[in-house]
Formats: sequence, structure tokens, C-alpha cells
Amino acid sequence: MTKTPIGQPWADETGTYWASPSEATLAEVHPLLMAVLLMLPDHPDWSLCSVDVYDMGSGAPLGSFDIGFDPRSGRACGYFNAVGYEQLMSRPLWFDCSGAESDVIEGFYLLMRNAGHVQ
Repeated sequence: MTKTPIGQPWADETGTYWASPSEATLAEVHPLLMAVLLMLPDHPDWSLCSVDVYDMGSGAPLGSFDIGFDPRSGRACGYFNAVGYEQLMSRPLWFDCSGAESDVIEGFYLLMRNAGHVQ
């Protein structure tokens, strides 16, 4: 569920929301994601974004999603930088994507939710 943070958390709500994504560079994303993307011959053509993720009930930060995606090929690769974990994921996760940046973020969120990393 996407929500933009507003002052007070929703005490009776459960789930995850995220702030507006920011454009990222290879130097700003997680090193494991950077390593994967640098191996792609067309990596300069990929879009990169980073988005902060929060718990809806408490408003506490959960971490951030770093995502690289190529709308032309429909491929994306993401990494969840979780607060309180040195390395929650052993490697970035590849997934299919289509549509706008918001659709790619939603797709990665669903993968993280299904893995039990977020609500």
C-alpha cells in the first residue's frame, strides 16, 4: 500500500508505506546491487531509484528499497536495505517489471511482502 508520510502514524493500521522515490546513481545504491548492475553491458541505460520504507502503524523506518530497472526489457533488480540488519538479503532480487517507476516499486514491495520482510 503506498502512502506518503503525513505527520502522525496510523496507530490502528498495519502495513507498509513509502516516501516519494528519489533518483539514484550507482554510487548511491547498495554495493551488491551496484555490482550486479555493473556487469550488464547496457547498465548506463537503466533507471535507478531509492525509496525509504516505513511501518504504517508506528511510523518507524523499515529501511529503503534500491531498485534498478530497464523499461525497454521489462527487467528490474532490487535490494532491501533493512534497518537493524547488516545484510537481510544475500543478493539483489531480479523480477519482471512493466509500467512506470511507481509500478516497479509496487512490484518489489510485493516481493518483499511475500518474503515476509515487510507487511
